[in-house]
Amino acid sequence: MAAQHTIAFVNDELKAPLAETIAFAQENGVGALEMRSIEGRNFLALSPDEQKDAARQIADAGLKVVGLASPLLKWAAPGRSAGRLGDQFGFEIGSRSLGEIARLTAEAAHRLGTRNVRIFSFLTYEGFKLAELGPALDELLAVAEREDLVLHVENEPVCNVRDETDLMALMQARRHPRLKALLDIGNIYATGTTPDAERMAALMPFVDHMHFKDFSIRAGRRHVAVGEGDVPYGAFIAACLAAAPERSLTLSVETHVPDDPVGATQRSLVRLRELAAAATA
Repeated sequence: MAAQHTIAFVNDELKAPLAETIAFAQENGVGALEMRSIEGRNFLALSPDEQKDAARQIADAGLKVVGLASPLLKWAAPGRSAGRLGDQFGFEIGSRSLGEIARLTAEAAHRLGTRNVRIFSFLTYEGFKLAELGPALDELLAVAEREDLVLHVENEPVCNVRDETDLMALMQARRHPRLKALLDIGNIYATGTTPDAERMAALMPFVDHMHFKDFSIRAGRRHVAVGEGDVPYGAFIAACLAAAPERSLTLSVETHVPDDPVGATQRSLVRLRELAAAATA
C-alpha cells in the first residue's frame, strides 16, 4: 500500500489572522499547518503566552503543526557580507547569539507540539564552502539532540544551499540523523535553473518535508499557484514519491502569490492533492 502523505500549507501565506487561517484549513480539508508568522510577527517574536494561545487555537480546531518555519541561518555568516538579502518574515536578530535564537526556536517548537524546524545556510556570499557551515550546524545539532528536534535545511535562492545538488552535497557531508533536506522545487526554478528529476529522487532518502510553489517566466518571472507555471510537477512529484514509496512525507504549500494569497493557496492545495494522488495510484 502506498504511503499516505500529509498535505499542509505555510500559515502566513494567506496574509490572514490565525482564526481565518484555521477556518480556511478546515474549509479546505487540510489538517496540518506549518507555522512561520502571525499578522506580520514572526512566531519567534511572539511572547510565550502568545505562542501558547496560538498553539491552543490550532489544537482546539483539531489541526496539528507539522513544522516551525524558522529564520535560523537566513542571515549573513559571521565575518561575511551577504550578496543578497533575505526575508526573515518579521524576525529581528538584534544582538542575540545563534545559541539564544536556537533556544527560542526550540521553546517555540515545543509549544506548537512539533519536532520539525526549518533552517537555512546563511545568505549567499562569494567563495562559500560547505565546511564553513560546520560550526553553526554543530551548534544547532547540539540543540536538536538536547531538545529532540529535527532540522530541515531548505534550498533557498538567496542562501548558499540553492538547489538539489547543494542539498545532496550537504547531506552526504554531514549524514546526521537529525539533519534533513527540505526540498523546494519552485525555489530552484526561481534561481533560473531546472532541477534534475534523477538527482531529486536520489536526494529523497534525506527528505521528510517538501515545499510546493510554482514559477512562471511568462507571467513575469514570478510565483504562481501550483500547476499554473513552468514547473513540470507531474513528472517531478512522481519521481520523488516513487523514491520514497513506504514513507509518509509532509507536502506543504508555500504559495508566494501576494496578489491572490487565498485563491492561489486554495488552487495549489487542490492541484497538489491531485498530483500526489496520481503519483501514488
